[in-house]
Amino acid sequence: MFRNVGLRCGRTLNPIFCKRSISVLRPEIKDEQTAKIFVTSLSQSEREFLEYALKSEPTNALCPKVLTRGLLAKEATYSAIPFLGFGFLDNTIMLCAGEYIDSSLGSVLGISTLTAAALGNLVSDVAGIGTAGTVERNVKKLLGRTSVLTAEQREHKRSHWWVFGGRCIGICVGCILGMWPLLLYKEEHSENQNP
Repeated sequence: MFRNVGLRCGRTLNPIFCKRSISVLRPEIKDEQTAKIFVTSLSQSEREFLEYALKSEPTNALCPKVLTRGLLAKEATYSAIPFLGFGFLDNTIMLCAGEYIDSSLGSVLGISTLTAAALGNLVSDVAGIGTAGTVERNVKKLLGRTSVLTAEQREHKRSHWWVFGGRCIGICVGCILGMWPLLLYKEEHSENQNP
């Protein structure tokens, strides 16, 4: 049922991960029954690792080897979506916290508007640490996966630039959308100025 597969370092494998030969015990899965037997022999954590690996790594049959513009644009889009969420939450929390600190504590403590903005940014950064995992999990649930490229394709220099560009666009759009509280504060300030 199992066969021993020896992996040796060479031109096909990344030498960073290959310091010596690795021996892997791999099941020969030829039908659905063998697959079920293999899965039931795994622990819960092993099943979760396997499920994650199967969902996150596109199969070679579905993923072409050539990096086309369309494929890179798709990868950039997948990379942009979580950063859109980060930018939106970051700016929204920063503006709300900064305005609250400025209006309530600013006059009591005698701090400037810029100090209140910096404190709002501090609150936003701390909240960002807590929400980062949530945003990524929800994006993964929504899209089903986080990449359209294989691991080998993601290491290509062109892939890095497209992913970087996608993340930059995502965070910029997210930050702009996260400015929505300014619409509310502008109305409040104009009402306060008119007697």
